[in-house]
Amino acid sequence: MELYVGLPALAALIIGFIAVRRVILRRRRSLQAYTRTRDERLRRTRPRSRRTSRAEMRANEDPTTVMGEMRTKARRNGNGSAA
Repeated sequence: MELYVGLPALAALIIGFIAVRRVILRRRRSLQAYTRTRDERLRRTRPRSRRTSRAEMRANEDPTTVMGEMRTKARRNGNGSAA
């Protein structure tokens, strides 16, 4: 009598375990596919940095600015007078 109850219960547990594993694997594959496409989308739409190249062009093409010619102003204190 216990065999009639035990075998279907064991079969139900095995089928449930297999079903849960399949759901987990499907979710993992879906997440990996989403991550892959998201990374490709982000890589493709990222704008190139133009600011750096322009700054480098200006710095390289204009040799008149030399470190010795630069002057700094004195900082102001909190009350408005020069230090």
